Amino acid sequence: MLAGGGARGAYEVGALLALAPALAARGETPDIVVGTSIGALNGAFFAARADEPLEAVAAAALEMWRELRWGDAVRPLVSSSELGRMLGAAAMLAGLRRPGVPGLLDSSPLRDTLGRLVAFERIARNVEDGTLTAAAVVATAYATTRSVVFHHGGPTLGPDAARAIDYFATSLGPEHVLASAAIPGAFPAVEIRRPRAAAGWYGDGGVRLNAPLKPALALGADRVVVIGLNSSVTLAQASARPDALDGVAQLLQVVLADELADDVATLATVNETLAPTASSARLTGAGRRRRRTIPYIFVAPNDRFEIGRIARAVHKRHYGGIAGLVRDSNLALFGRFVNAERSAVHGELLSYLFLAREFVDELVSLGRRDAERWLDTQHDDGPWQIGPLPAGTTSRAVVRD
Repeated sequence: MLAGGGARGAYEVGALLALAPALAARGETPDIVVGTSIGALNGAFFAARADEPLEAVAAAALEMWRELRWGDAVRPLVSSSELGRMLGAAAMLAGLRRPGVPGLLDSSPLRDTLGRLVAFERIARNVEDGTLTAAAVVATAYATTRSVVFHHGGPTLGPDAARAIDYFATSLGPEHVLASAAIPGAFPAVEIRRPRAAAGWYGDGGVRLNAPLKPALALGADRVVVIGLNSSVTLAQASARPDALDGVAQLLQVVLADELADDVATLATVNETLAPTASSARLTGAGRRRRRTIPYIFVAPNDRFEIGRIARAVHKRHYGGIAGLVRDSNLALFGRFVNAERSAVHGELLSYLFLAREFVDELVSLGRRDAERWLDTQHDDGPWQIGPLPAGTTSRAVVRD
């Protein structure tokens, strides 16, 4: 399972680079791939190449991320189209224009980029020939605010009323991935037309379901690898009055990140409750199912704002001043717009669209390091954990900036 946001998806690739050899040594290969937000792009990339060794696909994903640039995802900030968007937003606020602005940024280049990077017909082939049991992405329906899982393969699933999740079987296409990664407000909503029963407008899957644990289990997973971008920590009282962008960053943290660690902790608690005993391991009657636990691997940064601090430092070092504008005007200007050098919280906002080679390399190194820390920790069955997270896996330290 892959869950992330924007350029931060490079962290997932770093983690998989470390995990792949350990899983291969045990003869274990993922056969269900579920992604949400930018994890949907990574998930589609891995699902399309599921017939290749996981280590080779992770290496290819690394090269993919190193080659991505601002223009592969978003139109230039200094352009007629973006100027028109800004003027349209101003006119709307002034009451001079009734039609809304679809999004603050024009993400139309991402469709062509996705078509170049992911062979969607290979996803269908890998499911149909049994290489994959299922591939899925999660998006949020604007009409209902419910999470919608578009999946190819796996069982027929009805609505999950408790978690507000709907399931629709369909072959995956670019529109499903684009919808899952459409950050609300920043990127326009994406129209999905198939399957017909799910037709409508969709946005980022992380709004309601950043950690797609439930869909992965519903699709048949009996163990899960969870790669996220944030662990839960306690934030110290701000030393200065938070500004508007601090509020936006905190909202994105709550909506797109904080649920992940909580869901993994819940899974561990359920596992501990269902741990087999001499009596519970036996079938206890006709029609009853054997209880089962779900071993898991959970890789995420120890520090909630570690990625924001990295983004802040990289921007200051490489994209500050006149030299930064010459190096890449879009990255330099966007960093100035979110005032990235003010704090790690502002750096978090930058990190969602910071498609800089220097930042990608830092995130890959961080993901690899965190995955290696997991592998170096003693678990219940090799790299697999069943009970609560081992001490030191997630941080509860106070963060100051």
